[in-house]
Order: sequence, then C-alpha cells, then structure tokens
Amino acid sequence: MENVFHQGELEIQKRAGETRFAEGNKRMIMPFIANGAINFIEKQPLAVVGSRNRENELWASILIGNFGFVKVLGPTTIIFDTGRLTSDPNDIFFSNITQDGQIGSLFIELDTRKRLRINGSCSVVDSKIELSVEQSYPNCPKYIQRRVISTPEYFNKARSKSTEGAGLSEEAINWIQQADTFFVASASMEGQLDVSHRGGNPGFVEITNEGTLKIPDYPGASLFNTFGNVLQNANVGMLFIDFDKRETLQMTGSATLLFEQTSQSDLEKTKGTGRFWFFHPKRWIRTVEHHSVGWDFLEYSPFNP
Repeated sequence: MENVFHQGELEIQKRAGETRFAEGNKRMIMPFIANGAINFIEKQPLAVVGSRNRENELWASILIGNFGFVKVLGPTTIIFDTGRLTSDPNDIFFSNITQDGQIGSLFIELDTRKRLRINGSCSVVDSKIELSVEQSYPNCPKYIQRRVISTPEYFNKARSKSTEGAGLSEEAINWIQQADTFFVASASMEGQLDVSHRGGNPGFVEITNEGTLKIPDYPGASLFNTFGNVLQNANVGMLFIDFDKRETLQMTGSATLLFEQTSQSDLEKTKGTGRFWFFHPKRWIRTVEHHSVGWDFLEYSPFNP
C-alpha cells in the first residue's frame, strides 16, 4: 500500500516508537468515502472544519445546519449547503476558503463517540461548498465527552455577534481551564489541512504565566497527524465551544512539541506518553450566540486520565 503519511508524521511515529502500530492502522486511510460512512455523514447536523487565510493563519470552525446541510454526492464528493446553515454565517471559514480551498473536516457525533475525518480541497458555487475528498478515515472513540445535541425539525438561525482581539482575557483563561473538549486545525508543509478533536477532564489544558496553553498528548491510533503537521508547520488553529452558552472561542497561533517528560506527574497527565504540546495564541475571535442548538452533557470519557 502506498504510504499515506508525510515525512513529519513518519518522524514522529519513529520518535514515539509507534511506527509498527501506524503501519497497521494506515489501511483505514482511504482516498474516498466508504459506503458505510455515507449515512453517518448525511445525518450529522454539524461539521468541524479547518481553513487557512492568505497570511497562512489556520482557523478551526464549527458549522451547524438543518437536515440536508451535508450531502454525499459520490465516494469523492461532499456538498455543504450553506442555505441550510443556522450557525454564524460570518464565520472566518467562509472568507478563508475564497483565499485557499484546502480544508480539513471532522464529522463527530458526541453522543455515540463516532467521528470521521475527511480532508481535501473545496470550491464554492453559489450557496454550495463542494469538497473533493483526498483522505477519509475514522478515529477511535477515546477522550470524547458524551453530549446530546437537540435535534428539532428545524434549527433557528443564530443571531451571532463576534469580537476579535489579541491576548487572553481572564474570562477566556477561565473558559479554557474549565474546558473538556476542543478542536485543532493543523497543516503539513505541503499545505494539506487536518482538523482533530482533543478531550479530557476539565483542567486538562493548562495555561502558563506567559499565556501559553500546555496540552497533554494521550495514547491514540499512532498516526500522529497533528504532531507530524506541527513538526513541519508550526501554524495551528484552536476552537473551544461553550456548550451551555452556545459561544465559540477561535484562536490562531503557533505550536511547539515537548517530548520525554518523565516525572510522575507528567506521566499521569499524559497517560504514560510523556508528550505535551504548547499553543502560543496570536489572535482570537469570540462569537456569542454562534448557534441556537442546545446540548445536554451525559458523561466524561472513561479513558480520560
């Protein structure tokens, strides 16, 4: 099988001693959507997407829409119908894709802990965004906190309002420190984008005195997509969601990797990997009333340390 990993991913796999596991798991990465995944994609009311602007800033966004918002036209084509969008219509994602069509996407069902990553390039025609699939693969259910999204027959359109800035406010710091879920967008040296889920018990994201986020890297499927991207390209985007207030906090900045932390505390925080990464925020966008749907929390992942 042709190697689906770029050099950054291969280097991290080797450094972590998990090359053999990655080789065993790479068969799930396909250049098309498996038939069994079509129904899963089309029934989702939300998608998390990663995009890039002309300044090479990466951003992670969440899109929410009414049934039919996402349609699979074939094994290599997905349509996002923005006419059915009910979340913030002015999200930075929409301006970014007019500048750079490469995107990453994640379809995630929090209540069942199922998720599917689909990466590729997109084009915009009228109210439709057409995604040409380059990579499609499922992820394991670990570290996903179960939540149920309200699914009425129709979602109301959100009346969103955004503010932008630099430097983390005390409110943002408290938000991040209490979070149990976030999403991260990263990109390879060649420009291929990816967006991934990260989760843990509240407090798993630490913030240093300098305003840098410190995040543990737990054991996973050994693919190291995000770490491999960061090794080649430090630019990343992060998305936090306040599920109770229906607000989002998007940040763009850079990341650095930290290996071989062997203190008892660090091994406990990382479930034995000794790996962390740092996020250095550059600027942020906070959106209130980003979407109108409600969320009910069910339980934390049993895999959280």
